[in-house]
Amino acid sequence: MAETAKMAASTQAPPSRRLAFTLDTSTGEIIKIENVDSSGQRRELSKAEKLDLAKEHRSVGVEALLERAFEAGIASLLDDEDRKEDESETEEEAGVRQILLQPLMERTVAARALRRDVLRQAIVQTLIRDVTSSGESESETPKAQKSDRAAPKAST
Repeated sequence: MAETAKMAASTQAPPSRRLAFTLDTSTGEIIKIENVDSSGQRRELSKAEKLDLAKEHRSVGVEALLERAFEAGIASLLDDEDRKEDESETEEEAGVRQILLQPLMERTVAARALRRDVLRQAIVQTLIRDVTSSGESESETPKAQKSDRAAPKAST
């Protein structure tokens, strides 16, 4: 029985972590990141916690997604149907991909899309659109959960 409990514990997903972001909607700049506990209490993350969070999700950035989309566009022009998406790309491979794609991307609209200010504003608009459209397509969430999603307004 102890083995069954150990197996169940090892196969369960890690507990979810809820964060609240305070954003400046005009620039997309993150003003504050807070951890939200199960009772809804917020605590601002320390610099070390922010760095740890960045390390956890290093390769999942929007820049990498844009580079992958650009690469997929090139592959489709070359009719490279056999190429499969490799989600286990190493840091070295990602670096090589970036070195090869960067000069090509600089000559296109992708260069503007990769600018920090453009990315930040696009992310904020996407989040707002996601929140406003999620009520239309999904059933309402309980009020306790929904209140955690509303971020305080950023002062300008």
